[in-house]
This record gives sequence, structure tokens and C-alpha cells, in this order.
Amino acid sequence: MDQQTQPVQISFGEQNCRCVSNIVINKRHIFAVGTWNAKKNNEIYVNEYLELEQKIIQLHKIPINGMVEKIIAKKEQLYVIYIDPQQRKTKLCCIELAENGRYQVNFDLLYEGLTNVICPEDESIIYLSSNKSIIQFDLNKQSFDNIIDDNDLYNLCEQDPHHKNLFVRSQNNYLCIQDTREKKVNKFKAHSLQILDIDFNPNKQYYLITGGEDCLAKVWDIRKTQYAIKSFEDLQNSVLQAKFNKFHDQLVSLSFDDGTISLYNITSVSSVPQLNKEDDYLVKQYDEHEDSIYGLSWSRGTAWVLASIGYSGHMIINTVPTTEKYKILL
Repeated sequence: MDQQTQPVQISFGEQNCRCVSNIVINKRHIFAVGTWNAKKNNEIYVNEYLELEQKIIQLHKIPINGMVEKIIAKKEQLYVIYIDPQQRKTKLCCIELAENGRYQVNFDLLYEGLTNVICPEDESIIYLSSNKSIIQFDLNKQSFDNIIDDNDLYNLCEQDPHHKNLFVRSQNNYLCIQDTREKKVNKFKAHSLQILDIDFNPNKQYYLITGGEDCLAKVWDIRKTQYAIKSFEDLQNSVLQAKFNKFHDQLVSLSFDDGTISLYNITSVSSVPQLNKEDDYLVKQYDEHEDSIYGLSWSRGTAWVLASIGYSGHMIINTVPTTEKYKILL
């Protein structure tokens, strides 16, 4: 194994963790991790992976008043969804990072049922999705607009990065596709058990991947939902996370509840022209974690860096094998 593919690890002590998020600042590999402890103090750790030195350094350690469910980064601003253990309610805070470990909390408010904050790049608008509605918030005007509101309960929500009016939400094992310009919802059964993750292909329109409790990951064309265009059926554990590489969408990473990560090349359903009939394949399996991997995030600094967080509080940086890089680049 060459040096570039050696894993680099940092531990956050005896802290449970469920999320990791990449922060896009220039071409640096910066990741935010939130702890998830009901009876301990919780923190957000902002760390940078220094690729040449092969080490991880801490940039910020920020106290948070609850169990961190999700961190969504928009440049130096972190939107943090957390659960207040005393009130047992969902809250949202916005933290603005500064240099030398400094930070500022812009707001901290109760937001019952919040599931995601969607931050389109280079826009002054964010979307707040709850289990019943999707609200558009204009950061400049400080104004809200309720764009979807219904009586059904939803779990996950993602926006199509290619079509701002398209949102996909999960309802247990069903996917629900809705264009905000219309009232009609396309609802279909995507898995036999609960859907645990949704991720849109950043380079190919209408394509997304789902991971489920049924030990399946599936790629969908949301224009044709009668069947998945690709299914990973040889998996042995629940798929907790499923993520497209943000540069080369033929690379897909899956994390599991047994502490492993699988990296696949799925050129057949990617935006890359398939010059030959080579089958999709497993590139590598990573097994450094000892427990469930709830957080998985590709770096936006370069295409080859993948961060994962295990429930026991270990963040591990892995890289795409050099041989696979050459296949893609040459």
C-alpha cells in the first residue's frame, strides 16, 4: 500500500458521533464533526487534513447545547441541527467561523421537526426542511417563504442541484418527488425497509442514490421510477450513508453499520462516457472503524479524500487508491 492511501485518524475521546461535513474553503480539506451524547457536554470539532504532512489538526472546538444530528456548511457558516436533551426538542443554530479558533453564534432557535438545511452554492437563499414542510429563507432580506406544506410526515429531504424546484423526500421506505411549481407528488416504493440516505449526482441530471435498512443501495433516474437503474444487491449490512464523489461521479462510497466503507466505480450510470463495456466494480473496502459509520463526506478540496466518522468518535481520512486515480485521469 503506498503512502497516499494510508488512513489518518483522529479521536474525540469518549464521545459518540453521528455526523461529519465538509467545509468548502479554497481547496483545503476541512471537516466539521458533531458529538452526540445525552449525558455529557457536546462539541463541534472543526479539523483540517493536511495531505502532504499526512496529519489532522484541530482548528475549532465549539461547545453546543445538545446532541448534534447534522452539520451543513455554507463556506464559513455552519448550520447545526441538534437535540436539546432537557427539552427533547430539535433546535437550529448558525455558527460563523473566524480565524485563530474564533467563532460567533449568529442565532440559536427552536425548530421542531427540522430534518435538513439545504444550502445552494453561490446563493443567498437556504431551505429549511422539516417533517412536514419546506421553507425558503432569504439571507439578505431575512424573509421566509413556505414553498411546500402538507400533512404527511417525512424523514429525509434533498434538493436537486440541477433543478432548484425539484425536491426529493423520504417517507419511511418511499421516495416522494415534488416540483414546487406543481402540487402533484410522485410517490413510489424505493426500498423494503426505511431509507437512510439520499444523495443527488452532482454531475448528471435527475440521478440520485439511496441507501436503506434493507441492505441495498440503489441509483435512480427520478424521471423513470418504475425501477432502479442500478442496485447494489450483494451487501450484507444496512447502508447508513451513500455519497457520490463531487468531482468524478463514477465514484460512490457506501458506509455500513458493521464499520466498513465500500468504494465503487459505477461508470455505467455516471456522466462519464463509457468507452468500453467494462462492468462496474468494487474499488476498495475500508475497515478501520470498529462500529457503525453514520457520517461520510467527500472533500471538496480535491477529488480523492474521503472522511468518515464512527459512532465511537473516531474520524478517519482515507484516499482513493492511486491505481484508481490513474484509471480515471488517464
